[in-house]
Amino acid sequence: MGETSFSLGVTYWPRPQRAGAPVLCSWAWCDHGAVRDELSHVAALGFGAVRLELRWAEAQLGPSKISTAALAGLEQGLDAAHDAGLRATVAIMGGALGGAAHLPAWAVGFRSVEEALRARQPAAPPTPPILADGSYRAEPARDLYADPDMRAAARYLLRETVGNFAAHPAAHAWELAAGLGRARRPPSHRAAAAWWADLAEQARAQGARALVGVVDGDSLSRADSLRPEQVVAAGAALAVSAVTSPPPQVARPWETGYATLMHAVAAGLLRADGRAAPVVVADLGLPTAAEGRAGWVDSEAYGQPAHAFLADEERQARFVEAALEELRRAGAGGVWLAGYGDVAAGLWAVPPVDRAWPARTWGLVAADGREKPAAAAVRAFAARLCADDLPAPVGPPTLPIDPERYWRDPRSALAALAG
Repeated sequence: MGETSFSLGVTYWPRPQRAGAPVLCSWAWCDHGAVRDELSHVAALGFGAVRLELRWAEAQLGPSKISTAALAGLEQGLDAAHDAGLRATVAIMGGALGGAAHLPAWAVGFRSVEEALRARQPAAPPTPPILADGSYRAEPARDLYADPDMRAAARYLLRETVGNFAAHPAAHAWELAAGLGRARRPPSHRAAAAWWADLAEQARAQGARALVGVVDGDSLSRADSLRPEQVVAAGAALAVSAVTSPPPQVARPWETGYATLMHAVAAGLLRADGRAAPVVVADLGLPTAAEGRAGWVDSEAYGQPAHAFLADEERQARFVEAALEELRRAGAGGVWLAGYGDVAAGLWAVPPVDRAWPARTWGLVAADGREKPAAAAVRAFAARLCADDLPAPVGPPTLPIDPERYWRDPRSALAALAG
């Protein structure tokens, strides 16, 4: 691709070593030959970047125990990305996976009898089920933000991952702790900002060249969450997730309005704080029909019943094409699609896709390797981007956002901006 400030990327989950292996997104048990072939295909589609997710539960087997197999697999993935000419963003310490809160088993559970009793009180906030060690747990996540042991475990993970791979020529950026608010809400936005800034400082100390922080519809609907301006203040690039898992509830996910709204709100909050910077839109996707099921289907999102919309493949292609053009024209710093490939039907019983439909089929490539029409839409957009044959950006959008008023009642403010 030619030089452009617009980043076009996609999330890649490595294929399991054998068909039917009960594991998703595993670098320890992946088919390395398939990884090389598929990352070459990612580049051939016109992507310049790829997001490689290192699941926290797989990477860190204990507070001070790292999986050498997972890191070795990731290294081969980075090698393959480099050989394909792709810049990799490595996502670590994430708290979400395919529509489920997801943590290592050692990071979940009550620390004492008193803590368990407090959780049974009527005033206690509900605990979302957390995927840990392949099963859903009803206990809460440990205090990720203030528990000294958890903070020490996070620093250890950063040393072993960023410290080992920061110098790799493909390791362009490091995404830190995306979706952790889904698993454990921070006590306040100030506590979230201090905690995230410390993570960023630790990652830079280990050699990270660039960092990425992620907000989504859930965090933009809560006053206690990490805020866009806090990510940028810590010296990181900002991505806003366009995944349609509620909250908020997205009535027409096959239209581009939600993705453009998320971009406009994140960019508007940054600009109002005097920190204008390009915002990348991540997790953009529209799942397709499978096994004769199309339209609205019963699903689950972060432990709550939800409806998911499954589109036909032509509609997915139209959605991707329109969203890419609209977001670039709106001044987005880039777009990261939700997934390269679909999950094989033999793995649909594996968490989290056992409960969450969208992650099964939001890929550009079917499980059998066939390109969906959306892949052609990406290839055509990438060619036009490389040839500088797209309309000039006119953004970023100018939503009338007053940050003080917005964060006083963010759920209502976001609904009002959505119109």
